[in-house]
Amino acid sequence: MTKAKNLDLESQIQLLTRVRFITRFGSHLIHLSGAAGSGKTWLAHSFLEHYATDCRQVLLMCQSGQTDAQHRTLLLQQFVSQAMFNEHDSLCQSVEHLLAHQHDKLMVVIDDAHLLSPCLVAELWALSLYAAQHSTLQLNIVLFANRGELHQTLTHVAHGSGIVPLALDIDDLSQQEAILFTERLIGSDQLTTASRRTLKQRLLTVIARPGVLYDFPQSEGVNMTSKASKRPLLVAVIILAVIALAIAGYGLMTIRSHTATDTQPPATIPAVTATVTFDDVPLPPQVHAQGLTVGRKEDSSHERIVISEQQIDAMMDDQALKGHSIATEATEATEATEATTTPVIAPIVAASDTTAIPALPSAGAIIPASASKLDWSLKLATDEQKLAAIKSSHYALQLAATQSLAAAAEFMTTHHVAEAMIYQTDRKKQQWFIVVSGNYSTADQARTAKSQLSASLQQLKPWLKPYRHIQQEMNRLK
Repeated sequence: MTKAKNLDLESQIQLLTRVRFITRFGSHLIHLSGAAGSGKTWLAHSFLEHYATDCRQVLLMCQSGQTDAQHRTLLLQQFVSQAMFNEHDSLCQSVEHLLAHQHDKLMVVIDDAHLLSPCLVAELWALSLYAAQHSTLQLNIVLFANRGELHQTLTHVAHGSGIVPLALDIDDLSQQEAILFTERLIGSDQLTTASRRTLKQRLLTVIARPGVLYDFPQSEGVNMTSKASKRPLLVAVIILAVIALAIAGYGLMTIRSHTATDTQPPATIPAVTATVTFDDVPLPPQVHAQGLTVGRKEDSSHERIVISEQQIDAMMDDQALKGHSIATEATEATEATEATTTPVIAPIVAASDTTAIPALPSAGAIIPASASKLDWSLKLATDEQKLAAIKSSHYALQLAATQSLAAAAEFMTTHHVAEAMIYQTDRKKQQWFIVVSGNYSTADQARTAKSQLSASLQQLKPWLKPYRHIQQEMNRLK
């Protein structure tokens, strides 16, 4: 399926080439609209990767539920690194403050722009007019939105300015392009011959749009199971059949042996003459019913060994120094206080007592939420090193944002996301601990991973986050 998505189509190449030609000279606001499934997100990322390489790129992927302040913050953080601004000021005011008297060339691409509020759309239009009046700043804004959802807002905000925003349509694929896309889509080795034939016939009957063609196999329930995935099931069936035959054969042999035994005549027992003799040798000493253990009065030759509480505490402390944590971290409500160590009370043990002491968890296991704050602090430092080394153009999924490390640990344990990573940042003079997961080279891969999360995580509405933003937030504390 990835090969089909990387396919270059002639109509889309012409559209992106036209946008590149328009944005090469001056500052503009361009509105690209298309129907659902027309590949707007695909085109947005393709434009940045192949057609806007000579300028500084700014990408905003809108999510439902985000506020204007969040949208301004995500944009301005990419305009200027380590920028100081007020997220409640308009974009034009902040850009005038941050980019004053600077020669710069920026390309702003906003995906799902129909989720923006009319107020923020008006700010983007005012920002494009501001850039057009300053020769030192070249700023182009490209909006990708659903057809018919942003046109009226742009017409309203541009009224009276004498300038009309440029609008381009994303058309459906031609018949030849749809056939080419279909051939690439069903050319995967994971499809059986019957599935490939059925899928090709059904794809020719749907609307010729990349998103519709790509999502059609999953929505129609076409058998996409590879031949290799069926092999383990076949092997398991064969093994179960062999086991059943072996059990049946063993049962049949047992029945035959019992039948043969029942049909044989009883053996004759020879007569034995019993001779009674009397033994006058004294009997051994009487055995007591109660066993002898260490410390009884009857066994005075052994000494009782007692381990004091101080020795047991020293042994437990020695184990803790070797990596076995016996402390319980305080909850988030009492995070300001230090974690208290759970007292361990050991009974007096005799030298011959064989009761086993339960083993503590190994140091190499996954850190639970109840582990010590030191363990989670070490994980935090390790995760921040990993996040800083990832390519800034990649994407991750933000799962949660908490104001304590304990709450982040409890979240990861509750939702079973041990592979997730944590980093610390500062927002409005308050520390935050952000839980993220994944390393995806494109936003589409991140969207696919987001749809495969568990139901409990889906309810929390995780959202895509570029590693550029993650690394900028970590750098705030330096």
